[in-house]
Amino acid sequence: MNKWLPVFLFFFFLTFYAKAQTVLINLGTTVVETSPLYTTSDPPWEMKYGPGDSLWMTTKNGKVFRIHPTTGAATLLLDYTANVYTGGEAGMLGMAFHPDFSANPYVYIAYTYPNGGSNQERLSRFTYTGGTLTGETILIDNIAANTTHNGSRLLMLADNTLLMSTGDAANTANPQNMGSLNGKILRINLDGSIPADNPIPGSSLYSFGHRNPQGLMLHSNGKVYSTEHGPNNNDEFQIIEKGRNYGWPNVVGFCDNDMAGETAFCTANNVKEPLASWNPAPAGTWAPSDLIWYAHPSIPELQNSFLVAFLKTEKVRSIRIDAAGEAITSQTDYFVNQWGRLRDITTGPDGSIYIVTNVNPYRVIKIRATGVTPVAISNFKAICNQQKSVLTWTTTTELNNKQFLLYSSTDGVKYDLAATIPSLATAGNSNNSLAYSYTDNTNLSRANFYKLINEDKDGRKKDLGIIASTCRTNDQHFALLPNPAKGQSKLLMTGVTTLMDVKVYNSLGQSVYQNRSNGTVVLPVSKWQPGIYIVTVLNNKAEIVYKNKLVVQ
Repeated sequence: MNKWLPVFLFFFFLTFYAKAQTVLINLGTTVVETSPLYTTSDPPWEMKYGPGDSLWMTTKNGKVFRIHPTTGAATLLLDYTANVYTGGEAGMLGMAFHPDFSANPYVYIAYTYPNGGSNQERLSRFTYTGGTLTGETILIDNIAANTTHNGSRLLMLADNTLLMSTGDAANTANPQNMGSLNGKILRINLDGSIPADNPIPGSSLYSFGHRNPQGLMLHSNGKVYSTEHGPNNNDEFQIIEKGRNYGWPNVVGFCDNDMAGETAFCTANNVKEPLASWNPAPAGTWAPSDLIWYAHPSIPELQNSFLVAFLKTEKVRSIRIDAAGEAITSQTDYFVNQWGRLRDITTGPDGSIYIVTNVNPYRVIKIRATGVTPVAISNFKAICNQQKSVLTWTTTTELNNKQFLLYSSTDGVKYDLAATIPSLATAGNSNNSLAYSYTDNTNLSRANFYKLINEDKDGRKKDLGIIASTCRTNDQHFALLPNPAKGQSKLLMTGVTTLMDVKVYNSLGQSVYQNRSNGTVVLPVSKWQPGIYIVTVLNNKAEIVYKNKLVVQ
């Protein structure tokens, strides 16, 4: 048999999955479109919507990818496979971004690593530069690890501190041991130092008595919510409070004595009970992974609720809380047994939901409401004209469209609004092809990136793609001084080493002046009638490298 045949079949299989048919699911009043965005053989763990309007994903075998949320194109940012210990639940796990990423492009990552004969865990900071993650700085080290119960979710807080969950590393003596970093929620400053207001001076411990918390989320109400794996029962959904004991291994779920001695231990140790304990003893576990708060109006059934992804029960649970954030008011399950085990969940600014699966081939599933911004475009491209980037695109369908928002970036991460282009469609609706164009008059010193977004009349937005322009300037500069002019004007050319053709035309398109030069040209405007003239400079390939209006008074 051809030795390349298994490889071909594997990648054919991945391609087949990636192009699988879109599935529509009715959630009640809303029909959502679900489709595979990205398929991989690398086992994912963390997925966040992050800098560059992209999905960032860690994989347990030691990689970090950035994935385009529309095209699914993936870029490898870090390959740490030689440094990471993998096996069971160990590997490259949690990830978080510095809150001021444009000024401090730091990515925080928790991963397990081999150390002699043991498996340990650390929290490190990497710097994003040039499309890669480099320059590891270790912030916390020598955390005991195992092939199970490593926790490792990371969460930025509003006070610029960082939380990290740790599991008990399959050692039930750790969570109640204040000398161990395991079975805890840790809190550090972003440089790795210890916050002065931590519960124990000089210690990173923030809360304790945890078994394996894999979900952390900061709500707008200021509370931190968590999901945690139970042993054979009592998975938990809870609020994390500074200095509190969460009971493990002496308490599972509520202080209700479904395990002997719980009530007495809770009273003696001020144990914080969960808001929910799923499947109390003797039932089995559901295995909750991560959670998010979903606030976007595009899917009303899910709006203003927690969304928890589950591994074992292969579902997403919507959880609603009261105004105080202290009690659950309702719980509803969605997407049950739709894609297998669900490892993580996140959402984008347009309301799309992204779920990453835990079954090989691993997939990122994109979920969006079918009524969100139905605008289709083709031929989004950039060309270089007179050293300016000219962006063009064509719409094939527009429904309820208001405008296009064009953003530019020099590094593909930080984007600034460059232009707002109104819809050409009558009342925002068209089934005909409509051509759009925009010229970026910014002088570019290096390749530029452009992101196109359309916004409909209801304020909903859709990312239509990102393209790169290779339009560059060189060291050549041109200027007309003075302009407007009376009597004389000079065309200044700097950095020009070859002779250029200088041509001037009047408003009727008639030539009034020609010259060849690579320096300053004095234009005899005193001989010309008042009006508007066009000054052009052409290189030896007859390409226009400069064009400007000259007003003669």
